[in-house]
Amino acid sequence: MADKRYDSWSIDRIEEEIWKVRLIDLVRERELCFTLSEKAKLKNDHYALAFSYTYLSDCFLAERENSRCIPYLNLAKELSEAGHYEELLTRIYNFYGMFCNAISDEVNALDYFLKSLDISEKQQEPVQMASAYNNIATCFDIKHNYKEAVSYYKKSCEILSDTDPKMKYSKAVSLTNLCRCAYKLQQSEEIGNILTHFQVICHEDGDEKHILKILHLYCTAMKQHLSKEYAAFYQTLEQMLALQKMVQNKLLVHQIFTTICEMLLAIRDQAYSYQVLQLLSDINQKNEIKTRKELQKLIVGYCEAFETRDRQLEALQEYYRIMTAIEDMEQEHYSAGLLAKLELHNAAEQQGDLKKENEHLEQLMNTDDLCGIMNRRSLNSAIADNRRKPAENVGVAMLDIDYFKEYNDTYGHQKGDMALMAIGKILHTVSSEKIRVYRYGGDEFTILFLDQNEERIREVLERIEREIQELEIPHTGSKTSGKLSVSYGYAYTEKAERNMEQLLNEADSSLYEVKKKRGR
Repeated sequence: MADKRYDSWSIDRIEEEIWKVRLIDLVRERELCFTLSEKAKLKNDHYALAFSYTYLSDCFLAERENSRCIPYLNLAKELSEAGHYEELLTRIYNFYGMFCNAISDEVNALDYFLKSLDISEKQQEPVQMASAYNNIATCFDIKHNYKEAVSYYKKSCEILSDTDPKMKYSKAVSLTNLCRCAYKLQQSEEIGNILTHFQVICHEDGDEKHILKILHLYCTAMKQHLSKEYAAFYQTLEQMLALQKMVQNKLLVHQIFTTICEMLLAIRDQAYSYQVLQLLSDINQKNEIKTRKELQKLIVGYCEAFETRDRQLEALQEYYRIMTAIEDMEQEHYSAGLLAKLELHNAAEQQGDLKKENEHLEQLMNTDDLCGIMNRRSLNSAIADNRRKPAENVGVAMLDIDYFKEYNDTYGHQKGDMALMAIGKILHTVSSEKIRVYRYGGDEFTILFLDQNEERIREVLERIEREIQELEIPHTGSKTSGKLSVSYGYAYTEKAERNMEQLLNEADSSLYEVKKKRGR
């Protein structure tokens, strides 16, 4: 959701801020990305738009929201390949690889990681080279080929500096992965050496402190578990359980606590195993069936250790159900993969059709990413078009959501985004050639009524207000009702000489008066 706080910020400043908060404050990263996409479209800046889509996909990947990640990743790839944005492509291919790994498609994952490595080596980008090596190692790691994985994790670590603040997070991730492989290979001394390296980069300051701290604790826990220092291990575990609440990167939390759960089951600790399984279940609630396989495997292990025969049977049946569903899905994916190959072949033949490519890009630039309706850029074009060829009568309506700041404060920005998407769907149902809906910015929307009478305008606005009320989205922070609602004002003219800018200002003033009467 675009935020008015950033209205005065330049595109460069927003991009820098996205870099600063990346994977540390995912809510802010997402807000900044949506703001950037709106500004990019208004200024016709294709690079900034590709940048915003790249890091939106990064956000959703970290939150394990794979279904929301892939559309933005596809758009980022399309724009970056067309514009030859090599710096972005190294990241995009890495994110594609991570997405493929998340759905157990390691062969395609490796292909994307190698593409990323190839570009980053040409660009001499150490962080991206290290990231590619780290992710290549992960492909072997997933298949339990730890010795091969270690060789690539070491390459990743060697590239990264201990002292450069920009490399601190990447270095910590590579060291953690090395540590986990050493744990799997029962190499306690090697873990000790890795922990020494951690001391250099892990300080209690900076925005990344929670992530660095939990990674350091995780490596410490592996050393303690391997050395059977169980009293110290439990102290470390308690710190990790408290700290994970402050880490927004749920993909990272999931990876860490999957190994921790295996450790707890190995020493037959029922209470902590149950607690960690609950944590993993909470993270996995929204994920596809493939990502639930590893969790169900842990649940089976827990039931075999601590539950009755009936409960063990239930867990195994659920695991079998998941595996069968994955098998069916893989058949569908194979068929879909064949169709995708044909589509790629057809696309290559049509690549010379510049007109179609330009039309697609123009549509992308005129659409609001969150709500799926037209954006401010498109509204500006419509105003210019009407100036050249005015409609006989024109109406302009301004709508905004009642107490939306309070809604975000109460329910969080993710719920705020969902509310905006729901309202966008309702607005889309009333849109037509003569009734055009736009997201003006933030929680404000504009509707243009061309050649419609005033009665029709009121009818449409009342319908929108009613249907939003019927969504029954709770809003305890609203002083107008206990549900999410909108206020609106409009201006109307049958005189062709009245310009739309005037009407827009009048509609805004009308909205202001309505809000004042409602105590806003």
